[in-house]
Amino acid sequence: MHPIVPTIMALGAILFLVGITVYTRLGVLRINVVNFRGKEYRLWQFVVITVGAGVALIMSSVLIHKHVPYQPDIDPNSMQPLMSSNLKYELESILSSMKIDKDAMMVVINRFQVEYQEAAQRGDINTMDLLIMEIAFRVRTELQNQKYPEHQIEREVERIVSVLKQQTNK
Repeated sequence: MHPIVPTIMALGAILFLVGITVYTRLGVLRINVVNFRGKEYRLWQFVVITVGAGVALIMSSVLIHKHVPYQPDIDPNSMQPLMSSNLKYELESILSSMKIDKDAMMVVINRFQVEYQEAAQRGDINTMDLLIMEIAFRVRTELQNQKYPEHQIEREVERIVSVLKQQTNK
């Protein structure tokens, strides 16, 4: 989530609630004119402006979240999982033999390794299982896009997952 989204949404909610509150309070008191920053507004104008601006801000925060991708800055030291040279070579040889986009898959694998190590340190077995399922799904999908036979896909997925599990166990 983009960091500006909660701020915009909060401002929208505040404006919306201010509009509704002012309308309720002044409507009960039968006041039809609102003085705001030295300017006079009719009650309905003030309510329409504040509620409308609040709804517009809330909707824009939803659209920002949906259409503006956000990738936080990544600290290179925290993203470098420790992998022995033997396992790294084995993993790279498996990926190169599969003829898939090695760079994109390595980004996914590096993220998996970091999250899997964190979950292993916390002892969160459910998260570890979900991460294994996610990486297996990603590899399986990539291989299906390459038109691999089903029996070969499962074998390759198991090979990659076993290498990644070995790395984390060490």
